[in-house]
Amino acid sequence: MTLLSGSFVVSKIAQFDFPEQWPELLPAVLATMPHGTDAQLHGALRILQDLVEDSLTDEQFFTVARDIIKACLEVALNAERKDTHRALAVLVFGACFALMEIVQGNHKKEVRAFAEEVLQGWVDFFKHVIMAPLPTRVVSEDLKSDSWYGPIALKVQIVKTLMKIKQVFRSLLLPHSADFFQATWQELTRVEPVYRELFLDADAQSRLEDIDGLPYTLDFLVLDELDLLNQLMRAPPVQKELEARITTAGAAHSTQWVLDLMKLLVGYSRVTSEEEGLWEIDVSLYLAEETSVTSNYTARTACADLLIKLGEWLSIGAMEGLFAYSKELFVQPADWRLQEAALYLFTVLLTDFQETERSISNEIAIAYSELVGYAINVIDHPIFRARGFLAGAALAQCYPPMANLLDQAVDRMIKDESEIVQVACVKAIGGLINAGVPPTKQLVIVNAMEKFLQGKDLTELNDADDLLVTLVDTLRSAINLDTRIAISHECKALDMLFEFAKHGAASWQVSGMVADTLMQLASAATDPSSFSDLCARVLPLILSAYDVANVTQDGNLLTVCLNLPRLI
Repeated sequence: MTLLSGSFVVSKIAQFDFPEQWPELLPAVLATMPHGTDAQLHGALRILQDLVEDSLTDEQFFTVARDIIKACLEVALNAERKDTHRALAVLVFGACFALMEIVQGNHKKEVRAFAEEVLQGWVDFFKHVIMAPLPTRVVSEDLKSDSWYGPIALKVQIVKTLMKIKQVFRSLLLPHSADFFQATWQELTRVEPVYRELFLDADAQSRLEDIDGLPYTLDFLVLDELDLLNQLMRAPPVQKELEARITTAGAAHSTQWVLDLMKLLVGYSRVTSEEEGLWEIDVSLYLAEETSVTSNYTARTACADLLIKLGEWLSIGAMEGLFAYSKELFVQPADWRLQEAALYLFTVLLTDFQETERSISNEIAIAYSELVGYAINVIDHPIFRARGFLAGAALAQCYPPMANLLDQAVDRMIKDESEIVQVACVKAIGGLINAGVPPTKQLVIVNAMEKFLQGKDLTELNDADDLLVTLVDTLRSAINLDTRIAISHECKALDMLFEFAKHGAASWQVSGMVADTLMQLASAATDPSSFSDLCARVLPLILSAYDVANVTQDGNLLTVCLNLPRLI
């Protein structure tokens, strides 16, 4: 039996026997830690982790937590120990705070006082580790984890623990928030070139964890530090200092820290090589990222979250600061990924402005319309070209001249060589319609969508929910331009709608959108003649589903069609 499996067995027994039947377990584990071998220390830390997370009650916590935290601190401070073991000690310390969150309900003052006391021994250590540069990365097949990955694992656990402390005791870190904010910012600035080398210039493995569940790749560190920076930026001492600098500079867009932050966010928002490869294989993954329905939380997403929070604080100042930095990327040769990331962040921030009924100046809108015009005409980089159409559709919601982008979007939806650009245009057309294109464009859009589908293997739509949702959403917007034309025989909108229902019948979202569209058509048919026309178009499509229905193959579609007459 290995020591790791032995610690697992001990932990399982402890869940039932500790402390009543096995009171000597914890003292024995703590006694092993100061001078035990690496293997013994590893086993002891795993047992401690399981005890804290699974076995300690409220009463037991107060009697043993101090000894556990002291032992973990000694390991964490010991530079002779492996960084992965030091990281595991920090993880146990963080688990103690998770337990404090549970027990503080009945002992709030005592737990708070205890937390303040034990944190004093860790704060300087946390600051030191975050501020310490990572070692020079050596590219070698024989690279040992503790030479590069170990320090990353240690930093990650410290950042996670700081966020846990802030979650449990919101004000406990306030006296240190400015120091941690500065240290985290410096760390993110320092590792950005290495991040670019690993994940943009190359396709290094990402999101790796060791056998103990410790994240140890740089993408995890960057992601957690961006989240920590987001949290610390809103701490009153930090905001007071940053606001004072804006006051001195006179405006947000001329304040150095605002420009530096935008540079940082744009840098980490660049599309990675892994994402680019995945999106080219499956455009549904691309659309999932665009609609934020993916569970794949990335540095790009974290940057967007941080910028939204900055926008809530600085309002238009955040938009002006983003443009002040972004415009420099478009007047000199720049990495297309930087340009695309700048437009991505603009789209995110503008969408949040619109959702919260905030406006942007006409000058900013005109300036960004020029950047959009540049992006949609880039030949070599389809992801950047796609971003231009999506940014233009977002801008059209508050800047009506941008709706003129429709004709180009329709053309690119059919003719562009990149499927990413095609589906981006499908999504953009939906946004442009909602921004106010004339009803005369309805047949142009519907016919273009029909041509778009003619070049596809429609059976692939069965497993492409995000693409189907985008198609149905845009088609619904096109139908609503003129419902009378939409139900006429010269328009193929309803035929496509039922085709989408067929391939998306297993998706509650697609089925619901199809049903909603037909309900809207029924509501718009206010006179007997138009309602009769609607039924004449819809009922044959429904009946055809009954005719071909197979209980095992088309059961979902049949269920959808059975419900439609009731809705109409």
